[in-house]
Amino acid sequence: MRHTLPMIAALLIAAPAAASGPDAWSKFDGEVRAACITASKFRNAQTSSVIGFDDRVGKVALLVSGIWPQPHMKGARGTMLCLYDKRGRDAFVDEAKGWSAVDDRR
Repeated sequence: MRHTLPMIAALLIAAPAAASGPDAWSKFDGEVRAACITASKFRNAQTSSVIGFDDRVGKVALLVSGIWPQPHMKGARGTMLCLYDKRGRDAFVDEAKGWSAVDDRR
């Protein structure tokens, strides 16, 4: 009984650290990329790395580049800035003409 309380306390302290470990961040980044690619509607889309902001902002951002799907665009490439709302899990995109970023996924 004497050791139970310290063990429970240690587990409660360790739980948040495990929740934000490398695997969790990788999964989150994948979810953000997938949502932003879907919102962009680009074909052959590629993304930049996810740019995180302070948790008070509640959003992350990335660039999505790809081929415009509309026939009248005749296969032109485009770039969109995507803001991803962490709470609502929604992606919002708008054209970011002239912006660029290297695809750094490994």
